[in-house]
Amino acid sequence: MKVNNTIYETLGHQWWSDDAGFELTSLRFCMNPVRYRYFQRILGELTVVERAVLDIGCGGGYLAESFAADGFQVTGLDPAVNSIAAARRHAKETGFQIRYEVGCGESLPFRSEAFDIVCCCDVLEHVDDAGQVLREATRTLKPGGVFLYDTVNRTLRSKLVLIKMWQDWNIGGFALPNAHVWEKFLKPSELTELLRAVHLTPGGVRGITAANGLAALLCAFWKMRRSRTKGPAVADTFALCETDDLAVSYMGWARKEG
Repeated sequence: MKVNNTIYETLGHQWWSDDAGFELTSLRFCMNPVRYRYFQRILGELTVVERAVLDIGCGGGYLAESFAADGFQVTGLDPAVNSIAAARRHAKETGFQIRYEVGCGESLPFRSEAFDIVCCCDVLEHVDDAGQVLREATRTLKPGGVFLYDTVNRTLRSKLVLIKMWQDWNIGGFALPNAHVWEKFLKPSELTELLRAVHLTPGGVRGITAANGLAALLCAFWKMRRSRTKGPAVADTFALCETDDLAVSYMGWARKEG
C-alpha cells in the first residue's frame, strides 16, 4: 500500500488557513510547537552557533518559519508545488527571508556540506527509501553538523491510534485515506541502524504523545467530530507534549561524523 502523499499537493494551498483541515492544523498548532521546543533545547545543549538550516519536506513552512524567527538562515524543500507556493507566500507576508525549493529528499539539489543543520520531520514515514533520504541529508551536512528528525514508531499502539482510530474508524470525522501506512513506520532501533549506516552518530530520542493519555485522546477525537474544532483551538482539544514514551511518535537528533 502506498502512502497518499498527494494530500500535500491537493491541500497545499491551505497550510496557513485557520479553516484548514485537521491534517494540517494539527501539525501547525499541536506537533510543530512540541518538536521545535525540543530542537531549540538540543541545539542549545550542543552549543550550535552555525546558522544554515535545511528543512527537508518543509510543507507550508511551519518548522522553517520557527527557525527563521530565531535568526537561522533557512532553506526549505518539498516535492509538493502547492505547498511550496503557500510557504513562499506566507514567508513574504511575514517578512521572513526563507529560500524555498521544489524537490525530493532522495535527490537534494544542494552541494555537499552546505548546511550546519538538516531537519527531516514528518518525512521518513512517507518515503519509499528512508535510507536514501538519510544519505542525502548526510551529504549536505557539514562535518559535525546536526541532523534533527521526527517520525512514527511501528507499534501496536501507533497502529491503533494512527491507522485504526484515525483512518479506518474515522473517529474524528476528518480522516484522509492512506495518509499513513503502518508498514512504513520505523522503530527507533531500525532508524538508529540507518543513521549509523550513513555515518550519523545517534544522539537522544524523545517521544511525542497526547498530554492527557489515550482515553483523553479518544474524547478529543469525538469532541472535534461534533464541534469541527479548527484553528488554534485544536491545540487545547488535541494537546501533545514531550515524553519518555516512544510508542507512537518520536523525535531525536544525530551528528555527522568528522
